Amino acid sequence: MHRPPKNLFADRSDQARLWVIPLDGTRTDLQNLFAQVQHFLAGWTSHGRAVQSSATLNANRFLLVAGEIAGGTISGCGIDSLMNAVEKIAKNHRCQILSSMFIYYQAAHGGIEYASRGQFRKMIAQDLVSQETNVFNPGIHTLDALRAGEFERPLADSVYARMFRIPMASG
Repeated sequence: MHRPPKNLFADRSDQARLWVIPLDGTRTDLQNLFAQVQHFLAGWTSHGRAVQSSATLNANRFLLVAGEIAGGTISGCGIDSLMNAVEKIAKNHRCQILSSMFIYYQAAHGGIEYASRGQFRKMIAQDLVSQETNVFNPGIHTLDALRAGEFERPLADSVYARMFRIPMASG
């Protein structure tokens, strides 16, 4: 399992906004990207107000960025500045930002792979993935959701179970 530790982003509240950015690149390129993102976050602002933020690279596949402003919210301009910075940094470090529309899953070899919905449906039909296969939900938006375990779950307990008509896990 690649679940982030419970104490991840311990300095952020449950209400902090979370961005899950799927990435593809070599381990070295992803580590270099992460270092540059950390540098950006140190000075990240939203309408002149400092964004209190933290980030981690999870399973060499997902950049998780948590941010909040005391007594306020991060504006659209602040969000755009984050995403523009990540896009520029990714390009400079030969990393690709992947679509959140892919299904991300833990492959038999332990790495995190991705497939289109059509490809994933075929994988289910071919028994290449099962109810127990861990899948990742890059659509979560708060630290509370991350801490509640909504990011990584077995397929049968995930948001994708209904989409792919997977019987819900019992118990």
